[in-house]
Amino acid sequence: MSSNMSKSSLGFIGRCRPSQSTAISSRNFSTTASCSAIGPENPRFIEIPTTQQPDARGRRDIKGTLPPPRNLFPNRGPDKISKKYLDSVTREPAKPPKNPNDWVAWKHKLASQRRENLKEALVNLHKRKLAQERIVAHKSYKKRMANEKRLKAPQREDERLMNPTITEAMSKLQVGFVPDPERESELARKALRVQMKEAEREQQRKNALHTLYMKARSFITTEEQLNAKIDEIFTFPFDKNAPDKRSIWEVSEKPPTVQDMLAGVNNSHKTTVEKYRHPAVITGDRMQHIAEELTGGKMDF
Repeated sequence: MSSNMSKSSLGFIGRCRPSQSTAISSRNFSTTASCSAIGPENPRFIEIPTTQQPDARGRRDIKGTLPPPRNLFPNRGPDKISKKYLDSVTREPAKPPKNPNDWVAWKHKLASQRRENLKEALVNLHKRKLAQERIVAHKSYKKRMANEKRLKAPQREDERLMNPTITEAMSKLQVGFVPDPERESELARKALRVQMKEAEREQQRKNALHTLYMKARSFITTEEQLNAKIDEIFTFPFDKNAPDKRSIWEVSEKPPTVQDMLAGVNNSHKTTVEKYRHPAVITGDRMQHIAEELTGGKMDF
């Protein structure tokens, strides 16, 4: 070391040199391994912040449903814990085996064990049923007594002080709905309205049935009628008196459009013949509608 180094530099080197006391590792109070001791294959190698409150558990999706438990002790059934019933369901063998071998003795032992298990199971299940009934009866009694206590409780002080300021209308609102003086008349009007709608619906059904009956006379029901109708429509030429007509629309008029029907109502026809036609045509249609309304059905002219 050169002699020209200052004392302050030597002191700095001495402070940076690790001493024996600092080389000794201190013992941790926690038993959790530090991050340096966890390998990269561990899921906790990367620290992820967690919430202060634990996460809520999700709802478990239980497959299937359990059947309702069977009632082993019905009210109208036999007494299954009596000695007579237990002896009848756990009868001893009529002829015990003579000089049994090991296998027969083992089967006999299993049968006797099953009989004992059946007796013990019936007795314990009956005790469990009585205990459950006592618990249910006690809960019902406590609930009934609590309801009676609330029902017979004296009037509270705040209610006694507030009752003079409560009007009769507010008292009725607290008890239930306000009575309507016109409720009976309103119910009668509603019943009459329902009857009128039912009568109107019945009349519409009758009119539809009568219309179907009137139009059923022109229905095609046989093959001869179908063939005759086909020969009548699909023929060439379409009109024997006018063989030059090339389509059915030239023989019979085209279907009326919405504008044509509105023109007939408003009397705004485009052609002179239709515009100045006699009003008897419209009057005849109106008289037919009036006659149908009076007779209650469709009419043919």
